[in-house]
Amino acid sequence: MRIVVSALSCLLMVLAFASGAWAHFSQGAKLRTIIVAEEEGGLVALARVPAPLIFSDVVREAQISAVPLATPFLYLEETGAGPRYRISLQAIAADQARFEERLRSSLAWQQNGLDLTAGLIGYRLIGREPGEPFGTIADARRSLNAEGARIDPVFGAAIVEIALSIEAPTPGADLVVGSALPELELPAGVSIDNHLVDARVSPPVSYMQPGQLIEPVELDGSLLSSLVGFVWQGVVHILVGLDHVFLVICLALGMGATLRLVWLVTAFTLGHSVTLVATFLGAAPAWPWFIPAVEAAIAASVIYAGIAALLGRIGSPWIVAAIGLLHGLGFSFVLGDILGRDAPNLVAALAAFNVGIEIGQVAILAATLAALALITRLSAEVVTPLRVATLGLISVVAGYWLVERSLSLV
Repeated sequence: MRIVVSALSCLLMVLAFASGAWAHFSQGAKLRTIIVAEEEGGLVALARVPAPLIFSDVVREAQISAVPLATPFLYLEETGAGPRYRISLQAIAADQARFEERLRSSLAWQQNGLDLTAGLIGYRLIGREPGEPFGTIADARRSLNAEGARIDPVFGAAIVEIALSIEAPTPGADLVVGSALPELELPAGVSIDNHLVDARVSPPVSYMQPGQLIEPVELDGSLLSSLVGFVWQGVVHILVGLDHVFLVICLALGMGATLRLVWLVTAFTLGHSVTLVATFLGAAPAWPWFIPAVEAAIAASVIYAGIAALLGRIGSPWIVAAIGLLHGLGFSFVLGDILGRDAPNLVAALAAFNVGIEIGQVAILAATLAALALITRLSAEVVTPLRVATLGLISVVAGYWLVERSLSLV
C-alpha cells in the first residue's frame, strides 16, 4: 500500500511541475492563417505567417550550430533587455527577388500526389500581429493592401502576409498544404496554431492544426472532417488541462457511481458551457489581472473539490455549476487561438469543441470509476486509504498552483 501511495505521489508531483502553473493561457501562442480560394479557374492562397516560420531553415541551422543567423535580411541589435534580431527593410529592397523567392517557397502544395507550383502575387511585412481580421478572402485582401512596416520590424514579433497563385490541374479537388522548411525548436511556452480556411466551397470551411505543418494537411472542403477536428481539439484540451482532470476525478471519488454524480457533472457541464461560449464571443473584460485571477480561482476550486470530497460534502449542484463557470473561462482563453473569432463555420466549430470537452470529461469519469471498481474487487480494504491519498495529493498540487498563479497578482 505504501508503495502504491508513494508512486501516486511522485506521479502527481511530476504532472504538477510538467504542466506548469498556467494551464490555459499562453502569451507564446503564435497563429498562422492560410486561406485557399478558386478564382478564374485557378487557385489563390492568402497567408498570414509569423516571420520566424519564413526563416525557419536559417533559425534551425543556427540552433544546431550555435552561430548567429546567417541571412542578410536579419541583423542583430543590442538592447537593455539583451540582443535581438530585426528584419532589414533595406536588405529586402536591395535583393527583392531573393526575399520573394523565400516567401513563395515557404509552403509546399500537392494535389493527387503531384507537387504544385506557386507564384508570388504580393506580400506585406508588418511589425506585429495586426488588428485587422484575416478570416475571409475579402478581409485578407484588405489587410494585404494596407500599409506595411516603415521601420525594421523586430524579428520575433513580425508578421508576413502573402498572396500566392497556385497552378493546380483540378482547382476543386482535394489540396494538401504543408511547410517546405525544417521544423524549429520552439522556446519554452511558445506554440504554433494553424487556421486553414477552404474557401473553394460555399460556405467556406475552416480547419485547425497545431504545430508547424511538418506533417501536411489535406483540405477537402468537408464540414464533417472540420468538425471532427474541432471535437478532437476539445478532447485534447480537457485531457491536457490537468486542473480540469483533477476536478472531475474529485467529483467521481467524492460521489462514486451514483445518480448524484450525474447531477453534479451536469451542473459542471452547464456552467462551463455558458462561460466558454460567452467569453469567446467577447463577454470577458480585458483587464490585465483578469486572466491570472481566473487561473488562481480555478486552482482554488480544485482545492475545494478535493477537501469537500474527502469530507463527503461535495456541495450542491449550484456550487458545482459556479465552479463550472470558472473552468469555462479557463477553456475560453485558448479557444480564440484554436477557432479564430473571424473564422467561417464558427458556431458549428464552437459546438464541436464543446462536444469534445464533454467526451473527454466522460472518459475521465469512466476511467476513474472503472479504476475504483477494479481496486474494490481486488482489495476492498485499500480503497479508502488510496482514495484519501489521491484526494489529498490533488489538493496539495492545486495548492502549489494557487500560490504560483497568485504571485502574478501581487
